Amino acid sequence: MKAKFEIKTWLSENREIVIAKHTKLTSETFYNGITLKDFMLQVMAVLVRNNVKSEKTASKILTIALGEVYVNNSKVVANDFKTDALKAKYEGTAYMAMV
Repeated sequence: MKAKFEIKTWLSENREIVIAKHTKLTSETFYNGITLKDFMLQVMAVLVRNNVKSEKTASKILTIALGEVYVNNSKVVANDFKTDALKAKYEGTAYMAMV
């Protein structure tokens, strides 16, 4: 009988890959401060969401999962000065609904 595939066990065996990606993320300028534990949990959640049933599928989806979690935790937020100026100008007026 074939042994049942466990995502948690497989991810523990391949933790060096996840740790390396988290280390790379911490050196980014737009790193949001996620801990390694939370990073690993998010990667595992992506694998569970994709219903991984074998090592072959897990190794294929791991790169996608790492990329998704990496991007979600390193976002660039820019200020919209034009909208801020319009909000200040039309504060408390009927035109505020359009801004």
